[in-house]
Amino acid sequence: MQPNTPTNPQTTARAARGLGLIAALALAVSTIALLKPTADASSAARAAPSAVATVDLFAVINALDEFTAREQSLARSTQERRDEVQRLNAEIEGLEQDLTGLDPTSDAYDQLFRERNMKAGFRELRVNMLTKWQMEDNARLISELYAKAITAVGEVAQRDGWDVVVHRGQPMAVPPNPNIRAELALDFVEDWIQSRRVIYANDVVDITNSVVQHMNNKYAAGG
Repeated sequence: MQPNTPTNPQTTARAARGLGLIAALALAVSTIALLKPTADASSAARAAPSAVATVDLFAVINALDEFTAREQSLARSTQERRDEVQRLNAEIEGLEQDLTGLDPTSDAYDQLFRERNMKAGFRELRVNMLTKWQMEDNARLISELYAKAITAVGEVAQRDGWDVVVHRGQPMAVPPNPNIRAELALDFVEDWIQSRRVIYANDVVDITNSVVQHMNNKYAAGG
């Protein structure tokens, strides 16, 4: 059994202070660790760089071979409808000329006048309907090609390794619109600015031409 070693009061005090300092440092480190935010999956995903490209969907649609072909078909249909209206115009003009040679109080004049009015009413109805149908046909064409363009953008992005594709759209400058009423001017400007999706994009990240070529190849192959 070892004999008891005499305790030096100063040594004991220094040791106690050392232990207290170590405990304080440990508490500070643990507190910092608790306050420090831990990394999660979302922060790790944000840290990873993404390959971003832009595309002008309006330019894509206007440059498509399918758009040109279908637009020509619509133009032929529109011309046939215009020819129909022109025939009605000619018939109405002929009836009006016939009316000039008749007695306005005669039954023949009255009958011909009614026929002229019926054709004029039919022409007006026909023109309104043809205009409506043309707008519907154009809207259907754009909508269908837009849906195809969205699919093609995804295919080109996967093929070429783009992670994100943003619609480039029009330039940022607000177009002049002097015809809007003063109370609507601010709304027009704000809506235009809000509708922009890309403020600036270098042409090197634009894949519009790649999408057009991809879609034209599919159309040529019957897709």
